[in-house]
Amino acid sequence: MKANKIQIKEIERALHDGEFCFYYQPKVSFLNGRIVGGEALLRWVKPDGAVIPPGAFLPQCEKSGFITDITAVMLSELIEDIGAIRKVKTDIQVAFNVSSLDLHSPYLVKMLRSFIGSRRIDPGNIQIEITETAIVDSSERIQKSLLDLVALGVEVVMDDYGTGYSSLDVLSRLPFSAIKLDQGVVGRMSSDARNTHIVQSILYMARELSLKTVAEGVENECVYTFLMASGCNEVQGYWVSRPIPLKDFIEMLKANPRWPSSSFGLLYNAWVNHNSYRRKVLDAVYTLTKVAPEGWKDLPKMDLAHSPARCRLGQWYKKKGRRNDDASTSSHPTNPQDPHDRMHAAGEALERAVRGQAGPKSVRAALKTFLDFSDIVDAEVSRIVEEGLSETLGESYSDSSK
Repeated sequence: MKANKIQIKEIERALHDGEFCFYYQPKVSFLNGRIVGGEALLRWVKPDGAVIPPGAFLPQCEKSGFITDITAVMLSELIEDIGAIRKVKTDIQVAFNVSSLDLHSPYLVKMLRSFIGSRRIDPGNIQIEITETAIVDSSERIQKSLLDLVALGVEVVMDDYGTGYSSLDVLSRLPFSAIKLDQGVVGRMSSDARNTHIVQSILYMARELSLKTVAEGVENECVYTFLMASGCNEVQGYWVSRPIPLKDFIEMLKANPRWPSSSFGLLYNAWVNHNSYRRKVLDAVYTLTKVAPEGWKDLPKMDLAHSPARCRLGQWYKKKGRRNDDASTSSHPTNPQDPHDRMHAAGEALERAVRGQAGPKSVRAALKTFLDFSDIVDAEVSRIVEEGLSETLGESYSDSSK
């Protein structure tokens, strides 16, 4: 059925006759290979069983403004679905797509506040997804709605990241907690290295901004594995599962399937974050020494997280320690957490020495201490990575020889 043959009156009748429902596409964590959530995707199921995809009717709903009526009706349906899903998995997180028109009105926030207040769902059970192109010229009303959602404890996700022209500006102004990589960019990685670079750059930027990353449109094992190794957080796509009806999604959750997983990506994220901290300290030291103190007030803001607890590598040590898994082995008992903590303390001391205008000798000594501890930690993490990759290679070749 072509979009230009579907009239708004027919869509309105179908909505109120209960012909709309949600299909759910699972989202899998790369860390444990388990389903952690799903995306609710609208479907129009005709009485004869024919399924009409959203692309056939949503564009004219957006254009006419009827999309807000659909959201108002289907949000209640979504809450009912989440209630059924929670009986199997209480911590499920379901993503729901909204339009900019939905955010122009306060009703979306009011409805969610009511559902959360009546304990029909927890705020962590739902995510709100909106495309960057839909809010590139965001009004104060949209910004207030997004901030109100965050205040309720609801995550806001930027969908289709990588397709717009002002993504960085939007990320700097609005309270997103996660970004979803556009499936077109993800899909083209297999044929164009530029798209691979774009995806890697997005993942790096997200780590710097402490944003969770979700890759959509993953359709083969190679792309899945590459994203897992690159430190992406979650994945959805046909290789995991097509969108499926609610009852099938619930049955899948009951079966508790598992896809490939690895903590190597977590370690990779931590290592990149560690190297980023080192670079920020050195950038700050260089800039501070080149600019007169009276001009320091105009320096770009730099988030120098001197506390080792804020560094992902420090968090990784705390969570993983020296546990024998795919990122480390127990053959070397050395724990680099102490050098890591001392490195951060040395970074703070180095910045303090420069800002306090200590003499050249003191600054050089502080710089050497910082870099020495940094080298120790770097060497230890390199060894852990080498062991993890060697173990993976051994398992792979062992499997292939059978």
